[in-house]
Formats: sequence, structure tokens, C-alpha cells
Amino acid sequence: MAFGKRQSGVGATAQALNVDIAAAQSQAVTETAQPTGSPIRWLIVMVACGAMLYGLFVSYGPEILRDHRLAGTWQPAYDLEAMDGKCERTNFVITFCSAKIKSVARPDQAPTTHKFFMLFSGGGGEALVPVRSTTDRAAVSIFYTAETKLWNRTLSFILSAGIIALFGFGALLVFWRAVNS
Repeated sequence: MAFGKRQSGVGATAQALNVDIAAAQSQAVTETAQPTGSPIRWLIVMVACGAMLYGLFVSYGPEILRDHRLAGTWQPAYDLEAMDGKCERTNFVITFCSAKIKSVARPDQAPTTHKFFMLFSGGGGEALVPVRSTTDRAAVSIFYTAETKLWNRTLSFILSAGIIALFGFGALLVFWRAVNS
């Protein structure tokens, strides 16, 4: 049949189906695939995923737990000033934001940097209102982060940790298969 010529009916499907190719494909599917790459490569991937997961939990986990524990207790802190706030959106999916919180009462004190990330949210143009908790006076944050986007941050954290853990588990399985083959 010539390219670009259509044939309707039973003849078109009979010519399109090649029994030899279908049998070879079904036989290839039943055989187990051998892992590609050396076991050392998969060990490195597994350790890297574990390190990223550890870093995520150590650096970002306590802050989210603190914000959930103190939810509803934030009030504007007039002795603090938010400055240098910016959000960078990457590929319309993940947004990294940071803001510096400086004490107006103690100008010699170094400002603290508050960083967070969100998935599927922009964060641009929001007001940077520094807040302090009424139950823990040492806890300071930005209202947009602590109250408005708390659940987005939490779900972003869980999804990111889940994806990294899934990649690490996949690397563990491929490493195990490469070692035992």
C-alpha cells in the first residue's frame, strides 16, 4: 500500500497487523530485563536520594511543624521589618521564596532569613507582614507563609519527600537487582 493512501475495512487492519512482530514483542515482555549500569552507580543514586531526603527533613520539616503548632496565634509584629522579599518560580511548578526579617528595635542585630517553597502557587506581589506568635515570642515569620500558604507548604513538603523517597526506593531495587545478577 502506498504512503498516504487509505484503505478502509478489514483489509486495512489485516495489513497493519504483523503477527511475527507481535509474537516477538510478547516474548520480550515476559523476559525479565537486566538492570543497566553498574551497582556503584545505583548505590550513588540511592545515597544521593537519601541525603536529599535527610536534608529536606532536617532543614524544612521543623519549620513546618512549628507553623502548624503555632497556627492561629500569629499577630503582626510592629517591632520587626520585612525586607528583600522575593519569589522565584521555576517551570510554573515550584516557587522558592525568601525574605529577611530585621528588628527595628535592635538595628545592630543581624536579620534572619526566612525561606520556603510551594508547588503550583506564585507568591508574587503579596504583602510581607512580619508576625510573631502570641504563645512563643521568639517565633517570628511572615504572615503569608505562616497562615495563608501553610497547607500548600505542607502538601508541597509531603509530595517532594514522597517523590524523593520513591526515587530512592527505585534506586535501591535496581541496586539490589544489579548486585544479585
